[in-house]
Amino acid sequence: MKKLLLVLTLSFLSLPQLMAQGVEITPFTGYTFQAGFNISGGRAFLRDGQTWGGMMGFSLNEATEVELGYSYMGTSAVARSNSLQENIDIPAQVHYATIGANRLFPTSDKMTFFAGGKLGTGTVAFPDGEYRNITKFAVGFQGGMKYYASDRVGIRLQANLMMPIVGVGTSLWWSPGSGTAVGLSGWSPIAQFGFTGGLVFRLQQ
Repeated sequence: MKKLLLVLTLSFLSLPQLMAQGVEITPFTGYTFQAGFNISGGRAFLRDGQTWGGMMGFSLNEATEVELGYSYMGTSAVARSNSLQENIDIPAQVHYATIGANRLFPTSDKMTFFAGGKLGTGTVAFPDGEYRNITKFAVGFQGGMKYYASDRVGIRLQANLMMPIVGVGTSLWWSPGSGTAVGLSGWSPIAQFGFTGGLVFRLQQ
């Protein structure tokens, strides 16, 4: 976490230099598929749902951009296990705050393909307050395309894979701090896959 804060601090200190190269702001929405994984004696899920968020990209050169991003998803957290007295199905929110980089593959003045990675934090929050919020280190990957209708406005379509990193035996929303602790049965990050689309606004170029 300290390393992540250092990276974010250095990024903000570098904003004047990055803005001189070019800035893009992209509000987006999309769809994230259900993510399921094994727990002791059963399975747990984050259900599918709509995703909202925004990105700010800074061009370093014609082939590379640095990107800050945030996304939000309203969902349900489900856990079913032989070790639990009853199944759990509660409202939840998933938040990601990330910093990353994309490799750009321009094919013309209007069309650019890209692929990249990012790191940051993933938080599963519970608006009802029945369970404690959980924040984990997260990594992600994305790939897609941008099409510019003009010098200032375009569209962006991409596929996303986000993975909060959790370890063997970890207990998340299904263990509220008392009773039987039901942990992950293997070392497998929660993998959330989805698609997003948004409008690109170029502030400088």
